[in-house]
Amino acid sequence: MTTKTVGTLLLVLAPTVLCYLAGWREAAHYVALGSVLALQLGVLARSAAPFAFLLPALYAAAAITAQATNGVVALIVALAAAVGASSSQGLHRGMVALLAAALLGSFEPAVAGEVMRRAAFLLAGSAYGVLLAVSVLRGASPEEPRLHPQSALGYALLLAGVTLIAWFAARLAGFAHPWCLPLVFVAVSEPVASSSSRQALRRAVLSSTAAMTLVFVTDAFDDPFARGVLLVTMLLLALSADRRHTLPAVAIAPAMVLLASHAIPHVPLWQSLLVVLAAFVPVLLASTLGHWFFWTRHSGRDHVAA
Repeated sequence: MTTKTVGTLLLVLAPTVLCYLAGWREAAHYVALGSVLALQLGVLARSAAPFAFLLPALYAAAAITAQATNGVVALIVALAAAVGASSSQGLHRGMVALLAAALLGSFEPAVAGEVMRRAAFLLAGSAYGVLLAVSVLRGASPEEPRLHPQSALGYALLLAGVTLIAWFAARLAGFAHPWCLPLVFVAVSEPVASSSSRQALRRAVLSSTAAMTLVFVTDAFDDPFARGVLLVTMLLLALSADRRHTLPAVAIAPAMVLLASHAIPHVPLWQSLLVVLAAFVPVLLASTLGHWFFWTRHSGRDHVAA
């Protein structure tokens, strides 16, 4: 880890620490979530950085809609498709932050007053994250592969389908942090197979399995110090500037679990594992088949913009 990454992490967590010291625990969680997601959007999709202020709006829209109707799934699928479509500009890694905010809200239905309070904390964190992105990290702009519009449309349909399957699988299974399941698969997804399709599939399977394993393992630790160590580790990986590896994408979902203000489920680990596997394995198979078909069909260089 570079000194700049460590320094950025200290700046990101500074408002959270201050809120905790002041006794504002809920504010600390949602300010930190807003900061991390806005920073991801501002660094990995720099031209879309102003959209960071949509994070609280998407969270609130998903939370309120989820309480009244199941129509929230339409919002989730539309955002997943937008993530895929943004691959035509190489912005897909950063746009995952918008989807993450909506996914979190879709499984946090609450009364309007509570949702608005959390959204206000997210807005404060988002503003702080954007400030860090345009100041401390203004020189960080990782290059991502760009797809031609026709290929980006196919990738958008792929992510929308995988997200739809994962959202319903997570809801039916009813395990802890169900919003993480679709987030894991979208975060580690790659629009271009950098090597052979077989190697890319192996990498995708290992990455999604590792991310879901980390999500599961985080709930095995009740001690605040242990969870703090895990959070710092996950954020160091998520904020890493080296985007050639999938570690930052693997770390974003478990980092959000540690940042979210959710109670730790006190159920036997083996029972939780069975529930998680019942939802994870079918989605993994669907995602693997979908990516294999997409990469096989769009494997030519003429589909990838220079």
